[in-house]
Amino acid sequence: MRFWTREMAGWGLVLLGLFAFYKCYGLLTADDHRLIEGSALTIVGIVIFRGGIHLLKVAVAAQVCAEAEQRLTQTRAVPLKIGAAQAGRLTGGRPI
Repeated sequence: MRFWTREMAGWGLVLLGLFAFYKCYGLLTADDHRLIEGSALTIVGIVIFRGGIHLLKVAVAAQVCAEAEQRLTQTRAVPLKIGAAQAGRLTGGRPI
């Protein structure tokens, strides 16, 4: 469930960053061309957007690691049966 909260927070930040870019466009294309305010808000939008992208990457990586760990513990629970022919190949022909 932790993955979903990270992913939702990431998508929220991505959308907030896109909204900041929309506001920047409005400031930069206004009749009085507010360059200082628009450029400052652009930097803020970039930071927010990149933070959202980073949270999305972390959420996906954590989910992949959790699934890999779960598969690893499932394969360890299954006992490994080695036949006599395979045991000979594994030990180089020497008796076990």
